[in-house]
Amino acid sequence: MIPVTGSLSYCSVTPLEDVDLQRLIHDPALATPPVISSILPRLHIVLAPYLVKPHGKAAGGPVLAFKPPVESRKVFSAHVQEDGEDFIFLAAKDEDVADYHDALYYELATLVVDRAEDSTGQFYALLRDELRNEVRGEVDDKSWKLKDQLLSRQADPARNTKAFRAYARDAMIDTLTLYLHGLCCDLDVEAGPRQLPSRFLRRRLELLQGLFPPPSGIAVFPEDLPRG
Repeated sequence: MIPVTGSLSYCSVTPLEDVDLQRLIHDPALATPPVISSILPRLHIVLAPYLVKPHGKAAGGPVLAFKPPVESRKVFSAHVQEDGEDFIFLAAKDEDVADYHDALYYELATLVVDRAEDSTGQFYALLRDELRNEVRGEVDDKSWKLKDQLLSRQADPARNTKAFRAYARDAMIDTLTLYLHGLCCDLDVEAGPRQLPSRFLRRRLELLQGLFPPPSGIAVFPEDLPRG
């Protein structure tokens, strides 16, 4: 593993050009909130050519591959924990950088949400406020489906049930994925019937900005950019 920061290292299974390593490893490392290093103190990123679902009922997670898999068996990312260290495996060959970043930040957001319990309470309280005010829409498809199920099955959707916790976890993961990706790259959120209204999305991002402040010099909102 090649060190990047005090808590992050990486290795690439196949050689990559410096410009690719800059976009795949160094740019995300520079844009990741410093507090995450205390949540994930031993994080390793493994850049694989491809990741493939195992055949049949074989045990275990995705398999590293050197040849392009068929679409139905293609996997973008995977997480493995070994001896207290976290390894994020990412398919890096022939992938669009935006899709790669999205897979990276989804894995990272999942780890953070599952480890940083102190942060989830405030976010879940915000979600309860949205539910009580009948705010529709979500950040991504998985949390949208869980929210739709929650609203159809539970008279009081803000009540602390298994269904609410499943929805809240995925809603926070999806929103944190967007937040982290936005720190690294300029993103446009497309409006649509399933999309969380912009004013409520901003409230979520403002909360995450307070919980996971960006590195110095990196803006969350356009008005945070230096003028002149």
